[in-house]
Amino acid sequence: MSKLPMVWEEYNYLYYAKDKNWKWSVVIIALTITLISFMFSNITFGVLILVATAVLLLHAFKEPSVIRFEINTSGIRVNQESWSFSDLRSFWIEDNREHHIHSRILFTTDKMVDSLLILLLPLDTNHEQIHAIHEELVKILPEERVSESIFHKLLEYLGF
Repeated sequence: MSKLPMVWEEYNYLYYAKDKNWKWSVVIIALTITLISFMFSNITFGVLILVATAVLLLHAFKEPSVIRFEINTSGIRVNQESWSFSDLRSFWIEDNREHHIHSRILFTTDKMVDSLLILLLPLDTNHEQIHAIHEELVKILPEERVSESIFHKLLEYLGF
């Protein structure tokens, strides 16, 4: 008997509270790099650093939104966006509960731009729920070990 559809809601990323010291250190580093680039007559790079810093600060203090995840008989749905199982090649469940961070379901796709789709499982997901999701997905897709890029893991470690 199929347990599909499986529906849950979770924040779209882990939010780490940043204090004022974090904000000031980013601003001071950006201003220093900008001043050095202006001293070397590299105005374009200095402006780029200022714009990038503004975008970084806007993103860093933005609270995450709640996203609805759904695995049903036809495919995967994240809010209003959906992927059919025919577009997905394989899956892997990364169980991170022992580190007190989100467990993830990683899907590989055939699309070049969006080759790795990551679904976050709620922090309170227990072993039985993960096992139930695994049982349903293994009936549909092959299981293949994949992982996020080092760059993505580094950004997550730094709190972005």
